Parts: sequence; structure tokens; C-alpha cells
Amino acid sequence: MTMRSLNFDVYLGYVLAGVFLVFGLFVVFGITIPENVPSEFRISLGVVLLLWGLYRFVLTRLKSTQQTEDAP
Repeated sequence: MTMRSLNFDVYLGYVLAGVFLVFGLFVVFGITIPENVPSEFRISLGVVLLLWGLYRFVLTRLKSTQQTEDAP
């Protein structure tokens, strides 16, 4: 059985994806945004952050999978 070694870029990608997803949830639920910000803007920004986190996760997953397939 071979050990799968992930490089720093993959770890960083997963961490950033998690940060964007969590921060997106905080923004959608109004935890980090002041009360005087319109709810439409808050929800739009939160959804964009959630989608960006999902995008980072998918890209990192594809990169990780490609690296393991290319390794001898």
C-alpha cells in the first residue's frame, strides 16, 4: 500500500474552501454583518462566498485527484 502525499497547495486549498464556506454562512445568517446593511446585499454576498468556497473545494479536489493519478 502506498502513502498518498498531499502538497501544501492542496492543504491550503481545503482550508481556504472551508473558510469561505463558514464565512459565507456567517454572512447569510447575519452574524458578521451589521444590522444596518440591507438583507438583499447580505444574502447576495453570503451566497457568493458560499459558491466561491464550493468552487475552491471542487478545484482542490480535482487537483488532488490529478496529482495522485499522475504519481507513479
